[in-house]
Amino acid sequence: MVNMRTSKHVIKKTFLSDSYLPIVYEPISSSVRRTDILSWINDNQREWHRDLETYGAILLRGFPFENAVDFQAVLYSTKEKLGEFYLGTSPRDKVVQHVFTASELPPHYPIMQHAEMSFLDNPPKLLFFFAEQVSKFGGETPLTDLRLIYKELNPDIIKKIEKYGIRYRRKYDGPSNKSRFSLWKTKRWDEMFGTTNLMEVNKISKKNRFKLDWYGKDSLEITNSQSGFRRHPRTKTISWHNHVQTFHFESPVIEVWNIFKRQRTFRSLWVAILLSILTFIKELSGPENYDVHVTYGNGEEFTSEEIKIICNLFWKHMVANPWNKGDLLIIDNFSVSHGRLPFTGQRKILVGWSE
Repeated sequence: MVNMRTSKHVIKKTFLSDSYLPIVYEPISSSVRRTDILSWINDNQREWHRDLETYGAILLRGFPFENAVDFQAVLYSTKEKLGEFYLGTSPRDKVVQHVFTASELPPHYPIMQHAEMSFLDNPPKLLFFFAEQVSKFGGETPLTDLRLIYKELNPDIIKKIEKYGIRYRRKYDGPSNKSRFSLWKTKRWDEMFGTTNLMEVNKISKKNRFKLDWYGKDSLEITNSQSGFRRHPRTKTISWHNHVQTFHFESPVIEVWNIFKRQRTFRSLWVAILLSILTFIKELSGPENYDVHVTYGNGEEFTSEEIKIICNLFWKHMVANPWNKGDLLIIDNFSVSHGRLPFTGQRKILVGWSE
């Protein structure tokens, strides 16, 4: 841990490693109260925004935050325009007005690195995570600097994405399917849109340039195209900003084998073997039958080698530090990706975001 400096007798700034991701804010003394850090965040917008833009993420550690209400108080102190409508893929439960559970996916299910809702025209600007309860093993929220991914990625892949963009296709079950979660589909379309009113679904889809194709009893296929990179609205730096390594059907197998190498547990080995077999069987049906898939914008498939290059580059730069109870993490969604490693034991991470 490298000690940097103090800021107005409230925080001291440190780093957990040489990666400088994230920068850590800790109380300068045990006398710092919850109201002190809330006032500091409110009064020092320029300073913490500058740190966020420089390093990509800020970890507040050691402050007396205990629950969702405390977490929401921090959100309000940032003066950000907070979001409530979630068009992402993970099932979430609302806790208080601007606070949700980060994901209700099963503990063994890994969440691959991604920039939140990168497939939308206007994704969240900032993400906020709060560790109300930490797991006994695993459950880290890994971070990767998307600016480094853009700089180091194979130039041929960069050129093709710049030329064609990215096309996403997702299939969702409807309300007639009572199951909330399946292996390939993480939630139903009525849960994602927050309504069963088809007029409202069409309205939301038109706003986000979603092409809707209905099939079966009430199942839905959503297709949309997006740029694969984004320029930061303030710093103007360019980042890799898409869901290629999250939505491509080959990515999960690469992910679970990397997780096994890291965790070395029987469960992680079993998940890796089982998913490898299921993915092989799924591949036989052809790309048109995949429940979630991503291609270049012209319909060209990513090659297996390209997906390996992308996934392995994320693992090269990934930083995964264990949570401490009460930790609060702020992420610049235009610069840094996040995910979730499998875990055992009870874990409750809360999330909020700004528009």
